[in-house]
Parts: sequence; structure tokens; C-alpha cells
Amino acid sequence: MINWIDVRDFVVIKHVQISFEPGFTVITGETGAGKSVLVDALAILLGGRASADLVRSGAEHTEVQADFDISNLAAAKQWLAHMELDGEADECTLRRTVYPEKASRGFINGRPVPIQSLRELGALLTDIHGQHEHHLLLRRDVQRMVLDSSAGIAEDVQVLAGAAAEVVQLAAELSQAQSGMDARREHQALLRHQVEELTALAPDPDEFQQIGEKHARLSHTRELAQGAWQLLQVLDQAEDVSASVVLTRAANRLGELASYDTRLGALADQVQSISTQLADTVAELQRFCDDYALDPDELERIDQRLRALHDAGRKYRITPDALKPLLEDLEHDLARLDATAHEPKVLEQRLQEARQDYDRRAGAISEARSTAAETLAEAVNAQLPSLGLETAVFRVTLRQESAGLRSPHGLENVYFELQSAPDLAFAPLERAASGGELSRVSLAVQLTATAEGRTPSCIYDEVDVGIGGKVAEIVGQKLKSLAQARQVLCITHLPQVAAQGHHHLRVTRLSGDETQVELEALDAAGRSEELARMLGGVEITAKTRAHAEELLSRALI
Repeated sequence: MINWIDVRDFVVIKHVQISFEPGFTVITGETGAGKSVLVDALAILLGGRASADLVRSGAEHTEVQADFDISNLAAAKQWLAHMELDGEADECTLRRTVYPEKASRGFINGRPVPIQSLRELGALLTDIHGQHEHHLLLRRDVQRMVLDSSAGIAEDVQVLAGAAAEVVQLAAELSQAQSGMDARREHQALLRHQVEELTALAPDPDEFQQIGEKHARLSHTRELAQGAWQLLQVLDQAEDVSASVVLTRAANRLGELASYDTRLGALADQVQSISTQLADTVAELQRFCDDYALDPDELERIDQRLRALHDAGRKYRITPDALKPLLEDLEHDLARLDATAHEPKVLEQRLQEARQDYDRRAGAISEARSTAAETLAEAVNAQLPSLGLETAVFRVTLRQESAGLRSPHGLENVYFELQSAPDLAFAPLERAASGGELSRVSLAVQLTATAEGRTPSCIYDEVDVGIGGKVAEIVGQKLKSLAQARQVLCITHLPQVAAQGHHHLRVTRLSGDETQVELEALDAAGRSEELARMLGGVEITAKTRAHAEELLSRALI
């Protein structure tokens, strides 16, 4: 249950702090005093939508904080433990701040959390029924959610929505795979041809440079052979005038002269060394000269290989030395296509399994809805006579969706229908019920849903609109009875409802330069006076006060 709430700078509230007790608490006040603002603040705290206009004029930010008793709420304790947000064993504190120009922030037990976490935990702590809920009850999706909540299958329906989404996604993937099979096969055939062609060519990045150099040598064999022969003549083979002969003679003569001048001996050694190096060069040049034998067949083979590499490069619009990396890329693409060649069959199998999973879940949900529809109708009908609808009959009808349609919410639509009189046919609520009847039917549904609910606190924001007199008193008694099992807070404008409360809070808008709201707990005398105000007009008479006392006295019985 809610232990206390602290609201600062929220719309017209400057600062309100109030503690709540177990049982039935009523909240009253003049029209426009701001009774619903407190509920709005709590809704924001529990993850509702926030906007900049919630911040009180002139304030830096809005802050809403509340403390909850979770001693008997195992689901909330389990959620907190799972999220590692445990605080004191039997209490939990939530806080939210809203800013004019930046994102709001949420806290659970003093630790920052996403707003979604406030929303998830809030659903376990408090159930809020708004003053316009009788209008929402006309919507098919709301009717379905009420029934699903009554059946305890709300989470199962969420899982079913995921299963439906998977069916849709797999069907789209299969259609895409099937429509692209012809193009895939053509691309696969082209890749296979290219891979086979390049594999047969067997390109090697180093080979292109090597055979290019060899081709240059072979294509200039005559010039190389002739030039090498001429150099051999000059260096060693020309009689009397070759370089080797000249160097030998010079070395010998310097040796002879060295007997007269020893310094020339060093020069003789240098010339001899040059002669030796020249001999080595001549021997190497002779070997090259022997290699320059003309081989037309080898030249033709190399020339064909170069043409093949250049032709392939032009075909694929790359340089010949890039053919090998291209072959590797094409082999990878072909392997990937080969791996997905059976993808449609795989997708068909997955789609069939997803449809079977959906059908199994949807069937279980349909069965649960069918059972819950009877139970909910029976419980609501038990409420209607005391709400002034003695001849009305409420029922829940399930109608199948189109054949083969796997919708996110299941195989059927939910319709709340009413027979307002025995001689009239059942019709959807929007056609069968007047405004006042709709309010009372909605209230009966809410009271039934709340009685079956699991949240420890329920808040009703003027849901008693459109009723009065005896029916209003009965509604108050029903809320009071409901408060025996859980904490109930009710904002009301009806004195018959307010008199039934175990506790009474009054909201007052203070006069002055600044618009402010004050919330105070009323004692017995204050309650009597407040009920008299609600019963009376401009002037509160002794008779009005006596009526108020009578209402309070009857409520104690």
C-alpha cells in the first residue's frame, strides 16, 4: 500500500506531503480545487507520460516521491531483487523529477532507473482508474484487456504478440527469398563460371612480374647475345688490345720497375687486383652469353601467358596482379550463395513451426478467455442490481477473427454487450447504454476487476460520475467493502460516497498572489462540515448538517 506521498512544484501544487492509512480513504474538495492533481502526480511517479507544463510556473523542476509498503507483495519484492534494486525488506521508495527543458529522471530506492522501470514496478503497486474510464470501456482493445486481466493472461497475450510478429517476419523473409530465387540462380551461375575461369588461369601476383621480366629478356635475345659477345672481345678476347691483356702487361712492367723504386710495387698489386676482378667479370659475362641462346618456343609460351593475364585483367577491369585476390573474393561469394541455396526450405520449416507455436498459444488464450468471459459477466451482473440496473444483463461475446489471420491479440475479438431491458436485444455498450447506464456498467466492471486484482492499492478518480442518491451510497459501500482486502483511495464529489470512507482528506485551493493547493486530513467534525458543504448549496443550514451527520452515522453501521 501507499505509506506517504510528497509532491513539490507540480502544476498548482507548491508542496504537499500526506500519509495514507490502510482501508478506504476519500478525497474531496471544491470543483477546480485540484483534487485530481494528486492522482496525476502519482500517475507520473508510476511511469506515466510527463511534459514540461507539469512543472509549476517559476520552479526549476517537479519532484514526486512516494513510499510503499510491500511486506505482503511477493511480486514486487521479486522484481526488485531481479533488478538489484532492493531496499528495506518491507518498503520501497519511488521518486521522479520532471524538468522544463530536459528529460525526466526516475529513482527506485535512491538509485537511478529508466522510466520504464517505474512503469513496470508501478503496475505491481497501484491500480489507477480514471474519471473517463467509462468512455475507454467502449473501445474494443480496452474491453479485451479487461477480460485478459480478469483471466490472468495479460502476459500470455504479450508473448502471443511476439509470436505473431515472428510469423509475419518469417513469411516476409520467405516471400522475398522465393521471389529472388531466379536472380539468385543466375548470379550463382555467373559466379561459378568466373571462379572456374580464373581457377583454370591460376593467376599468381608474383608470376606476372617474373614472367614479364623473362619476356623482356627473351624478346631482346639477339641484342643481348651480340652485345655480350662484343664486350667479351673488348675485355678479354681481342689480341693485343683487350683490357685483360693491357692490364697484365701493365702489372708485369710495374713489377719490373719496382726493383728500382719499391713504391711502384703497391701500384703493381693494385693493377693485378683489377686484372683479377676483370677476370671474374669476364667469366660471369661468358655465362650470361651462353644463356642468350635464342628459344622461339619458350618466347611464344611466355607471350601467350602474358596475353592471357592481360586479357583477364581487361575483362574484369583490374590489373593482372589483382586477379588472384579477385578469385578469392568470388570463391567466398559463391560459397555463401551455395550455403543459402536451401534457404527457402529452411524458412518454410521455421515458418511452419512459428505458426504451430502461435496456434498453440492462441488456442490456450481462447480457452482462457471463454472461461473468463462467463465468470466476468456473472460477477458484473451481480453488481448491476445494486447500481440501479435491476433489469440489465451484461455479457461478454467472443467473435472469431478472419480465418487464417494470426493477429497479435489472438484469434477472437472481445465485445462487451448489454441488454438494458428484457424486451430489448443485446447490443454493444455504445448502442445499448445511456450515459448514466454506461457509467454504472463501467463502475461494475471496475469493481469486479479490482476485486480480482493483485495490486495492494486502488485509486478511483471520480469514477462515480453520473450516479447519485441510493446508488451513490451503495457504490460507497462497495468501495468500503473492497477496502477490507486492499487500500482504496477515491476522489469523489458525492457525499454518499465520501461518508463511507475510513479516512477523509480535503483539497483546498488557497487564495493569494500565488495559486497553491493544500491537502489536510479531517477529523470527525471536519468530515461532518465537509459533507454538509457537499450536500448544501450557497448556505449550509442546520438541516444540511444534520443530513451530513446522518450519512456518517449510517456509514458506521
